Amino acid sequence: MSLPEDLQRASVIASCSNPLPGNIVSQYGKRIIRISDHQVVKCGPDVTREEFENQRIAYELVDSRIVRIPRVYDFFSDEQGWGYIVMEFIDGKVIDPLTDISAIQRVASVLSHFATLRYNIPGSLYGRACRGLLFPETEDLVFDSLDRMEKWFNSRLFAHNPTLTLQGCELVLCHLDIAPRNILWQEDGSLCLVDWASAGFYPRLFEFCMQWIFDGKDGNFNSLLLESVDPLSDHEMAQKEAVLCAWRNIQKYPFRNKTSTSRQGLSKHSSDLLPVPAHPMPDYPLEWYEKAERECSITTSPT
Repeated sequence: MSLPEDLQRASVIASCSNPLPGNIVSQYGKRIIRISDHQVVKCGPDVTREEFENQRIAYELVDSRIVRIPRVYDFFSDEQGWGYIVMEFIDGKVIDPLTDISAIQRVASVLSHFATLRYNIPGSLYGRACRGLLFPETEDLVFDSLDRMEKWFNSRLFAHNPTLTLQGCELVLCHLDIAPRNILWQEDGSLCLVDWASAGFYPRLFEFCMQWIFDGKDGNFNSLLLESVDPLSDHEMAQKEAVLCAWRNIQKYPFRNKTSTSRQGLSKHSSDLLPVPAHPMPDYPLEWYEKAERECSITTSPT
């Protein structure tokens, strides 16, 4: 006889709150705790149902003969707002840094497989907000067409930036966080891909952009992977600088919307709220900052 669901979840929370050292599978950002011979739990304040659903759909879509994805079983949150994803345990090891050419070519073949899985609407696999480094954490962006997503990116570009043209780009399965830490290598040489929080259907260019953004941060992995994957079309390659400019602008400048972006005021598609690009802040002369620092350090003499 199995335990009631709430007791099962309470047991999972207890196992994760005070795990035995040997049960901690990974602490790369979020904790992965082994709770049985066949199951692990990913837990943390940023673990969401969206990630659970993304991974569930990815598991159903991909060919497991090419890449394995842990099957997910349950998601729930505790009173503190931590999320818990109960999933299949797949025995494997992380190789980091990853510089073996044959292994990187295996990763490239996985991306080639992803490029065969297409959809006609951009966004997360779950159909909810776009996540990942290319999108701001402060907005729940949902697009009902490639044209709307293109307009949103162009609204994050200034007059001196190139214009983005995504028309003609196919929307394919993208992971958007391909890195050595997210690849488990099994003894037979097969690989398992984890961390599906940012995954969705996007132009293949976006997967490339993530590697360009992180180039050098994972050693030679990023550049070697870019050399191994099927090249982008000339049209896609021509959009590289526009996407990267938009990403840099999002990181550097505040943007405001014409309409309130409170959750109560959001329409079904938040891209309806076309943002007004903020003017870039000027680079003030260094002596201005030094003067301000001196003035702030002056204390008033007691009278």
